[in-house]
Amino acid sequence: MATIKDISERAGVSMATVSRVLNKDETLAVSDGVRNHIFEIAHELGYVPVKLRHLKVEDGITIGVADWHILRRESTNQKLADLTKMARRCCFYPVRFVRLFCGQDAKVDGVIALGCFTEEETAFLLRQSCALIFVGSDRKDYVFDRIIIDHESGVRDMLKAMTEEQGVGSVGYLGGIYEDASVRIGEKRMRFFESLLKEKGLFRPEQFLVGECSAQAGYDLIRRAAEEKCLPEGLLIGNDEMAEGALQAMAQLGIVPGKDMSVTVYKDIETRFFETSSCDIVRMYTDFMWENMLRCLLERVEQKRQESITMIFPSRYLRAENNRL
Repeated sequence: MATIKDISERAGVSMATVSRVLNKDETLAVSDGVRNHIFEIAHELGYVPVKLRHLKVEDGITIGVADWHILRRESTNQKLADLTKMARRCCFYPVRFVRLFCGQDAKVDGVIALGCFTEEETAFLLRQSCALIFVGSDRKDYVFDRIIIDHESGVRDMLKAMTEEQGVGSVGYLGGIYEDASVRIGEKRMRFFESLLKEKGLFRPEQFLVGECSAQAGYDLIRRAAEEKCLPEGLLIGNDEMAEGALQAMAQLGIVPGKDMSVTVYKDIETRFFETSSCDIVRMYTDFMWENMLRCLLERVEQKRQESITMIFPSRYLRAENNRL
């Protein structure tokens, strides 16, 4: 097992400095670069903090969820309740999940990082816990445990089903982009779908309905498209919030999803629970993925493994008759 002395020799700083940094002593006068370097070496060497060495998992652990790259701060991460239930199936001790916010330190035993993170953000996550797993990251290395999601497969299957099986002649998109400081949510999925439609010769700018990420925007965009008579025969809705408003507008207009229009909802992290059984869905994160991710992270928390693991999971297109949300 790696020691503070090992880290000290690699980092070129005193053992006292290493100890104080690993114990998150903010009064220590060292640069952020030195702090980050110490945490990186500790992770590379598989250093286990004293707290974790004496951790009694039967007393319960806390997992931090870093979701600020895929979920707005004011939104509710409905998935945390599901993760708690899944944890009961994976282990025999209590597991609590809390949201992490960038720059705000938290007392956690492990970290789930959802989305793509900068090196500075990764250093912040490492300071919270060395038991760290990335989900849907664009990292190219094998330093950390990673879950890779094939975001494109489910969308491609959906478009193929719409055009080849359902005979849909025009396909549009309803979505939004949320931007705050260094965070930009929603653009990647929109640009990919746009390129896919262009590849198939199906892109129509007037059927690409884009606004802010809110239920009200989803409602207004559908009503406006109906008034301008540019609603497509098939529609991919980019997130839960816009889907809620869009489906309300469709109901008022007498449009029945699955009958009058083929509607698919893009599901990544659930922020809302509402009735979508009449819609097809493209699910980014399956329960099978979440369960394997939890087992992988808990192995780190329980110190059962030091080697990094990378797992790849496809996104899934589910028809309405198989839609169980």
